[in-house]
Amino acid sequence: MDIYAQSPVPFNQQERLKFSSKDPFVPEFVKSSLLPSVNPAEIYATRVHGRKILLENPVGKREKKLKKKKRKQQTNTKSLPRISGSWTLNPHESKFDLFVPLHHLWMGYMSELLALNNVEPPSTVSAHPKLIKADYSGSFLSVQMSKNPSLVGIQGIVLHESENTFNIITKNNETKVLPKQNTIFTLCVPAYAISDSLPPNSLVLDIPHLAFTLFGNQFRFRATERAGRKFKSKETIEL
Repeated sequence: MDIYAQSPVPFNQQERLKFSSKDPFVPEFVKSSLLPSVNPAEIYATRVHGRKILLENPVGKREKKLKKKKRKQQTNTKSLPRISGSWTLNPHESKFDLFVPLHHLWMGYMSELLALNNVEPPSTVSAHPKLIKADYSGSFLSVQMSKNPSLVGIQGIVLHESENTFNIITKNNETKVLPKQNTIFTLCVPAYAISDSLPPNSLVLDIPHLAFTLFGNQFRFRATERAGRKFKSKETIEL
């Protein structure tokens, strides 16, 4: 028999198949679908008869709609133009003098954090744990050593700190992104309490200060993560 042969009777003239059994369709269909080793009549009477059977899972259907809607929203988001980061400065805002007041606020913040006074500078033993958890936005950093020779000597006020970089502005009104990896920084903090009569353009380098060394490879954490993290002291750190 050729299954691909054309039917002798046109499709529009064919008679529709009719269910000729006198028994209801559902019981017969369920019983015929079960294995002969079980009792189809008993299973139908205990599990199917008189119960409502959901032909489609409404929960799964709802989840499919939510996934489809979420996928559509993600597609629309990807098609939108990418907006520059919030830490990108406009050319007229890239002025070193504009961020000196931020640096003064940071020096006052460090005075309170390190409990500075006008008599003696803080001890390094008590200062190290506090400096690890401190916020460095507004601090004055300089690159002491780096595997990238072009970064050595760059210094400026920190505008933003991320997990792996310091975003600074230099005295030449240039913004630089300094990677923490394979870089050693020098951090200067006031040696004594800060007075309210600081010169307008003064930096921490212009007053008595203490210099600390920051190893970037061991400092690759966000400020919020450092605040609640416990660090173990190491005897030697290689660049």
